[in-house]
Formats: sequence, structure tokens, C-alpha cells
Amino acid sequence: MNAQEIIANHPRAVVFEPRATFDYAILGVSSDGRLIYSESRILVALQETDGKTYEEALDEYARMTSSSVAHASRFSPIIATETT
Repeated sequence: MNAQEIIANHPRAVVFEPRATFDYAILGVSSDGRLIYSESRILVALQETDGKTYEEALDEYARMTSSSVAHASRFSPIIATETT
């Protein structure tokens, strides 16, 4: 299932905007209907789509996640941190 289908099937889920940047980072959906985003894909999307440096992407990511925590709801996204 692609990002558009996932979002369409979970209309209450909080979506990171702009979708043109962040849909790439959606991994799936949790059992309780929350979108799951990839931390590493968010950083890549910020760099490739928005033309940010890695440091700028980290700063933007920090703002996004602190704002997300401050406005958390039961439909807030989950951000998965991948390990190698």
C-alpha cells in the first residue's frame, strides 16, 4: 500500500506536511491507526526535497518532533528509528 492509500484509509491520523516532502517517509500504520514514519527517511526527504544540508535537516527535524510532542494526540505519528 502506498502513502496515499494509507492516509486515505486512516483519515484521523496526523500527517506531516507538506505531504510532497514527507509521504516518502511513511513506513506504514500502527494497529491503532497512527502513521509510522522513518526517521532516516524524514532526514533524507528534508535534504533532497527541500535542499537542506544534513545539519539544517536535523534542526528542522528537531523542531518537528518537539512540536509534535507538544501537540500530541492519540492520532499523532510514530517515528521509527532504524538501527543497522
